[in-house]
Amino acid sequence: MRKLGRKEETIRDNTQRFQRIAKICNDINDPEQFKTALSQIKWSNSTKSTTASSYTFYLKLLGKTWTPPRYIIQEKIYFIPTEQELDQLISAAGRTIAPLLQLLKETGMRIGEAYNIEWKDIDLEHKTVSVNHPEKGSLPRILRISDILKGMLNNIPKDTDAPFSRTSKKKGLMITFQQMRERTAKKLSNPRLKQIHFHTFRHWKATTDYYKLRDGTIIRHILGHRTATMTDRYIHIVETLYHDENGEWTSKAIRTKEEAMQLLNDGWTKADEIDGFHIYRKRK
Repeated sequence: MRKLGRKEETIRDNTQRFQRIAKICNDINDPEQFKTALSQIKWSNSTKSTTASSYTFYLKLLGKTWTPPRYIIQEKIYFIPTEQELDQLISAAGRTIAPLLQLLKETGMRIGEAYNIEWKDIDLEHKTVSVNHPEKGSLPRILRISDILKGMLNNIPKDTDAPFSRTSKKKGLMITFQQMRERTAKKLSNPRLKQIHFHTFRHWKATTDYYKLRDGTIIRHILGHRTATMTDRYIHIVETLYHDENGEWTSKAIRTKEEAMQLLNDGWTKADEIDGFHIYRKRK
């Protein structure tokens, strides 16, 4: 897998899965026994499918082949928390985790993209951050950040090349976040907080920005999607959740003063600013 360019994290995750299966499989080198063990273990179909694909690499090493099982992967509707719930977790987090969560909230980055951000990717003067290590085949991109996040980043020591990998590995940050999330959910008596993961911040960003912008192309740029297929999932969620509100307003996203003046003259009002775009809206 390494020769084929797979990431070390991917190789490690698959190794750990194989080790778990080996505990209930008499001979992991026997495809039929491996298939039986895989069917018995309580994993999602998505994880089982990924593990089966990796096992194909393993058998190739042994000079063997097999007929892998087929798993039907059911798509799920993303959980979208409120902004207040995200802010509650950010407020409860420590000095390192808090700015990381704020970054996820403002930019919609994947956790791996945010974790790999280096100081050279951050322009505090112009309040931008560049995603130069995109994941899942996404595109590199440059995104705007707020004064709030700028202040939080300024409080992180710059004694290493990267702000978030300086104190802990990504797995350690995840465990720290999960522990903090459990404590906060209990303290605030809000079990919904337990459903929030790092990737939930990306889901929230995509849906709330599309609700304001009504422009899938801009959302695709923010998220780094190469095609509209993934972005369309968020559009579907917004159209469903805010169905009653969709008919009240029409929105436009612009960049220039000339466009703004024209919209103002036509009765539009400014509603928001997102990643350098000025959002105007008007009653239908």
